[in-house]
Amino acid sequence: MSQLGANALGEVLEPGRVADCYLGLRLDPARDAEAAGVLVVAPAVLLHPVVPQPDGSLLYELLTGPLDRTAHELVFLADLTVELRAWPADTWSKVGVDPQAAAQAVVAGWQRSHLPGRRLGGLTDEEALALERPAMTYVRAQLRDRLQRQLARAYRRWLHPTSGRRPGDRFL
Repeated sequence: MSQLGANALGEVLEPGRVADCYLGLRLDPARDAEAAGVLVVAPAVLLHPVVPQPDGSLLYELLTGPLDRTAHELVFLADLTVELRAWPADTWSKVGVDPQAAAQAVVAGWQRSHLPGRRLGGLTDEEALALERPAMTYVRAQLRDRLQRQLARAYRRWLHPTSGRRPGDRFL
């Protein structure tokens, strides 16, 4: 059942409807010489105990529940911020959720090897900024296209018989 209820168009989210999409989170560089990157995770990590709740579960609902979400689609927090505007409680503060806290918990869990994820490509300054600003949809769309190609290549390598994966292993 949706925590948000119906949006302005009367649509209700179905959490878990598209469980094989991906969430992209900004990774700040560890050293000054490094470029910022993106951590790509499966939606299920948002339900892990290290992620503050209800923040994680509401992000999970927005990520996996929309009718127009597709399999293997890469979504960023800024995209979810834009999508949230379709509901009466149209901001994170009105919903009582801190998406940055949830994102930081996911990144910290990945850095400690408690959560699965994949680090992708270096970001330009403009791309890094687009991950923080919902209005920069064009730059984010270009970044999404580039990163989805990287993700698709990694997925194909993972599917190859020599990758070392075992039956039941998940890509992310």
